Amino acid sequence: MKTRMLQCLCCLLVIGGLSASAVRIPAETGLSADPAEAASGSPGVIVPAPSGSPGSTVTAAPAAPPDAPAAAPGLDASTGQATAPADAAPSDAAPADAPPADDTAQDDSLKGKPVVSSQGLEPAGVPGTWHLVFDEEFNTLNPAVWTPYWFNDCDPKSKMNGVKTCSSNVTVANGEAVLQLSDSDSGALLSTNPKDGVSGHVGFQYTTGYVEARIYFPGTCSGGIYNWPAWWSTGQSYPKTGEIDVAEPLAGNMTTVYHSASGGELGSAIVGCWAGGYHTYGVHRMAGVNDIYFDGRRVYSYASQDGNAPHYLILNVGLNPNQRTFGPAGAIKVDWVRAWQ
Repeated sequence: MKTRMLQCLCCLLVIGGLSASAVRIPAETGLSADPAEAASGSPGVIVPAPSGSPGSTVTAAPAAPPDAPAAAPGLDASTGQATAPADAAPSDAAPADAPPADDTAQDDSLKGKPVVSSQGLEPAGVPGTWHLVFDEEFNTLNPAVWTPYWFNDCDPKSKMNGVKTCSSNVTVANGEAVLQLSDSDSGALLSTNPKDGVSGHVGFQYTTGYVEARIYFPGTCSGGIYNWPAWWSTGQSYPKTGEIDVAEPLAGNMTTVYHSASGGELGSAIVGCWAGGYHTYGVHRMAGVNDIYFDGRRVYSYASQDGNAPHYLILNVGLNPNQRTFGPAGAIKVDWVRAWQ
């Protein structure tokens, strides 16, 4: 009898431990957003924001929007040359989770495989049955997955959003990746491009599924978001393989933009305050359709034209001359990046 009671007690302890490891406090809820310059003037559907966000609305496009406007320059991901002007962005949260508990997971990460958490995480608010395939908690910077610059470190020939991308402006500590501008010519970038030519870099790509990041964008509700940051993904041949700018503050205001295979672009301003706090920003990429989610709420949907070509992930911060803030005060902070299929 005593043995049976001890066995039951052990089982309860094990179940309690598993439950605790599987529970994660969700990111801040409540959709608040910033007025922004929309990349497309096409009308959308006005969706009321949740309570607690005074005066906020979300401009969401129809699932099948009209033809994209005239071609907008972007970037050639195969050569690493950014071609977009400063006003037409080719873009683009905080406690740390524990690293993988087993040595195998650690070894896999060093070989370039995405670090997959043992936690039973699912994207909030996104319908479907999900399997976590990529979970970067930024306990360290894994060079097999991330390159901390755009093709060449701090090289004037490898600029993105108006600045050189310098590894010295990327730090990873306390479970966060921090990207900042050190001066008007030097910014920061993280990329999972498997074909950037960096030795030992395997990277990560996705075709369909859901990718999300929890990010702190610096700034104030009244003054807007600082600098020119972005969270985005793109393929190896722009514009054929498209570009998804999940969250890209332009002129201090939050937008989400899609650069299509036809060379056009469409997008939406996401109204409200997204500065000075952590929020989650994700895209559900399906066959021919992308749904954009902010804080677990769908805010924009549109038809895609990239054939679901493989996309790699990018986080960066560039220069907005009217909103520039150097050093830690103008840095974006990334709590985690995850992908599900």
